[in-house]
Amino acid sequence: MLHGFLRLSLVSLALSLAACGGSTAGRVGFIPRSVPMMEAKGDEHTSQFKAKGFKLADYGKVSVESVSVSRQVDVELKPEDFEDLRTRFQKSLQAALEKAGGTGDRTLVVRGEITAIKPNKPMLNVAPQTQLLKRGYGYAACEIFATDGLGGAVVAAWMNTMDTQRFGAEKLSELGTARKACEAWGPAFRTFLAE
Repeated sequence: MLHGFLRLSLVSLALSLAACGGSTAGRVGFIPRSVPMMEAKGDEHTSQFKAKGFKLADYGKVSVESVSVSRQVDVELKPEDFEDLRTRFQKSLQAALEKAGGTGDRTLVVRGEITAIKPNKPMLNVAPQTQLLKRGYGYAACEIFATDGLGGAVVAAWMNTMDTQRFGAEKLSELGTARKACEAWGPAFRTFLAE
């Protein structure tokens, strides 16, 4: 009886720890602190803001500024790895927003920053039993905001943390999750703007 109880307790503990394995990076301040971010409905890893009356169709042009990597990203990577991630994020935003503008005469200026990176530990992500506690899982986070013209008021802001997923090849490389995130953020921000 005691043996069964002990096994049930260990399984419960493992499942509880696994449920807590997800990460949400905190706000680093790239999005101005005056912007009131709210957690996205049904998504604890995303926070967002949209000015009252904002419509993407009001902007005839979308300009994507150069994407940056926050100084607060505290991880040892080669300079070329940082540049690869920055470039992926830049291309993702540009491709997603290239034809996003409407017919208005205003310009929407978009800025993005990678705010957190935690590399995967691929050796811990090979066997299913080693994944239970998600010790080898990484994540990446970003902050993006858009202004009404250069230097104008913030009209939309979005921040997201993307975790390694159990069923995905990104867990098999150190920067797989970060690369996937950088490529996904542009289309996700575009979808948010159009909602």
